[in-house]
Amino acid sequence: MPSNQKSPKLWITCMFMVIVICFDIIALVMPDKDFSETENRMLAQAPVASSKSITEGTLGEDAEKYLSDQFAFRDAWSNLSFFTRSMLFGQKEMNGVYIGKDGFLMLIPSEPARESLQKKLSAINAVTEKYGEINHCIAVIPNAEAIMTNKLPSYAPASKQPQQLDDISRSFRGITCCNVSELFKKHRYEELYYHTDHHWTSRGAYLAFTAIASDMQIQADDTQYDIYTVSDSFQGTLSSKSGSHGYNDTIEIYVPKGEHPISVRYSDSTETSGSIYQKDFLNTKDKYALFLGGNHPIVTITTTADTDRTLMLIKDSYANCFAQFLTPYFDQIIIVDPRYCYDSVDMLINQYEITDLLYLYNADTFMTDTSLTDFLTLESDNSEQSKE
Repeated sequence: MPSNQKSPKLWITCMFMVIVICFDIIALVMPDKDFSETENRMLAQAPVASSKSITEGTLGEDAEKYLSDQFAFRDAWSNLSFFTRSMLFGQKEMNGVYIGKDGFLMLIPSEPARESLQKKLSAINAVTEKYGEINHCIAVIPNAEAIMTNKLPSYAPASKQPQQLDDISRSFRGITCCNVSELFKKHRYEELYYHTDHHWTSRGAYLAFTAIASDMQIQADDTQYDIYTVSDSFQGTLSSKSGSHGYNDTIEIYVPKGEHPISVRYSDSTETSGSIYQKDFLNTKDKYALFLGGNHPIVTITTTADTDRTLMLIKDSYANCFAQFLTPYFDQIIIVDPRYCYDSVDMLINQYEITDLLYLYNADTFMTDTSLTDFLTLESDNSEQSKE
């Protein structure tokens, strides 16, 4: 082969080797990161070899996660990957996220484990039966892909969530179940969900509140709110997961009109606050943490409502922006996130003299996460031990 034909191939090979070596050097020099603000999650750290990790075969998996998370210029490569796969090849699904129309990104729901879901429903029924004097209510909120069907990619299959939520509603005994699916479908042309995040908006939470209020025996018809836009540059978790950064969301807060002073205390902090809004988070990537400062084991909100009612709100992060609508109607609101709380539901109900109990979850979390079952059944175990 003539030398002039070899030169381009040799030059490309040399350049590739130089790039690889440069990345290796950068990876060695750059310190490992603990947290990714772009993805809003903890990053894998260097695995430590042990006899257990070797025999169980987890060392290789941990090493792979570490190399992936600590890869140099990871965010830039993620953005380049999105551009290549979506713009050049027309791909409409990235890392479990639908790339929808008009800048909508929608989480592809996980498939629920039928057995663990049934245990959860049974645990909720058991608590409802045990505390019959309490007003029990549950609302499982459909995710965006079940409501915003007009924004889904054309190939996306029909959502299973509407039928799943109907089945769940029929499984409860003695508890009021508010299914907002049909209500949301009627209002689907409003901004009920963020374009770039898996959460609902304050508008979506307020619409749900109008339906849930009557089930909770709340007279909320006359309540008025001042609505403020606090950010117009929010890019949420789905933007990070997919690598799509072409849309900025707006965050609004609904502040009840009139005097409603409150005190907010977090179980994992010694500080108290006079507001559920932690505005410092508006200067961070995780702007949704404006509401209650993100997730905590227990948040106690004390108000001057003078209603002789104390609410326990058992929830996932969907409820964080829902709390702003509850403060005028309860003397205390005890917000519990079972993913981080290790107290028993028995202890909390008795300690705070709970009069009302609301479960509020998004459908994907409710059908897949097992922490709620653990939280509810822990009280049963403790009760049995006390009887002995």
